Amino acid sequence: MMIEVDPQLQSAILKVRSHSPFFGTLILFARFIKTLEIETVATNGNAIFYNPNFVSNLKRNELEAVLLHEVLHCALLHCARKGSREPQRWNIAADIVVNGIIAQQNTFTLPQ
Repeated sequence: MMIEVDPQLQSAILKVRSHSPFFGTLILFARFIKTLEIETVATNGNAIFYNPNFVSNLKRNELEAVLLHEVLHCALLHCARKGSREPQRWNIAADIVVNGIIAQQNTFTLPQ
């Protein structure tokens, strides 16, 4: 079954793939699900959920970074490795790691 993804998201996915074969491979296997139940973008470790209203307000390079951010959480198994740790502290620590990886690329721009 093919899940339809917004054209803006498809464009960002293609851009990530063109910037980096490694990250491009990771994002190629990601499953994106549109939802209004979250405010921004999130992952449960298996799928990436995105609010189309939030996505539509991002600049293209910001959207690429946000998608990569969530894909890296999946690739690094952050959801599975959380275990019994305090969720908010774990999420902050995981975000620091993921954002550091993205910043080292000098290609993607995370939104403020």
